[in-house]
Amino acid sequence: MTTKDQPIRFLHNPTPEMISSTVEGFLHQLGGPTLITVEGKDPSRTRAICTLLHGNEPSGLKAVHRWLRSGGTPSVNIICFIISVKAALCERLFLHRVLPGERDMNRCFAGPFDDYNGRIAEHMLALIDTYQPECMLDIHNTSGMSPAFGVATHEDPAHEALISLFTGHLIITDLTLGALMEISSSAMPVVTVECGGAEDERSDELAVDGLACYLYESQVMRLPEHGTHIDLYHHPVRLELHPTTVIEFADEPVPDVDLVVPTDLEQHNFGTAPEGTFIGWLGPRGVKVLRMIHADGRDLFSNYFRVEGRRLYTAQPMKLFMITHNKEIAVSDCLFYAAPEREHTVLTN
Repeated sequence: MTTKDQPIRFLHNPTPEMISSTVEGFLHQLGGPTLITVEGKDPSRTRAICTLLHGNEPSGLKAVHRWLRSGGTPSVNIICFIISVKAALCERLFLHRVLPGERDMNRCFAGPFDDYNGRIAEHMLALIDTYQPECMLDIHNTSGMSPAFGVATHEDPAHEALISLFTGHLIITDLTLGALMEISSSAMPVVTVECGGAEDERSDELAVDGLACYLYESQVMRLPEHGTHIDLYHHPVRLELHPTTVIEFADEPVPDVDLVVPTDLEQHNFGTAPEGTFIGWLGPRGVKVLRMIHADGRDLFSNYFRVEGRRLYTAQPMKLFMITHNKEIAVSDCLFYAAPEREHTVLTN
């Protein structure tokens, strides 16, 4: 039973027979935000998983569903949050990131907690405090086609080891947006895993394989002694659009549109965009609709881009990631993230 202040329901030690054979049927069984708890071989320790914070990012959910259907016993106790169930089921399966008119669920963990999604976030934080997990995964898909990568707020072996279960690309961020991973600490590392595009089968398989390591290995916060290679990027910034921006994705300018982004921009996702990479055509309002904000609040737009006529180009080599072709996400969140190529380091052992 849920209440206004405790909107998350509970499911304890479900057997495979209790879980629908389809992901959609499983979501209908849950009905709303749910915490699933599963007892492990070592009951003295607990690990946490969060998936489906965004209703259109299903790879983590599919991996959890496959695990629950398998009946496998994890090495330690597991608590698993499955959150945006209603958004995932709205209209068409996995169509909506959030329900229309609601806040982005992954922007709610620093408050305020006075709306529905805020209350879910507040309840999650209280449950995390109750169960005291040793670490936590937050599993997502990218907004566009992209290789997998991880994001963390701390640069240390524990965070790096958790990401290495899934990918060799890690971004260390100091941006504060109210995301779940911002509650991370040395006592409880939290990392975000971006499995790749939501419609890419490789994203689903990566989520399955990485989750299996997380569930069944005794130690997940220690890097292997040999064979680890992680590309590290630091201090990402976001190309944000004014809320009234009109954006299109096309291969030629469109009259009276604030920003026209070429349809192949996604090819730069997690590839190096050299100086002079074409980003798009600007409209009548020019660069006034764009900003690139550093974690300390400085607008660094002119450090990253130059304008020639109405054409927008990169002003330095950088790594672009989370490039989206979703107009709603581009305007409400950002068009992409970027990290200077000079902030790139490599970890090997």
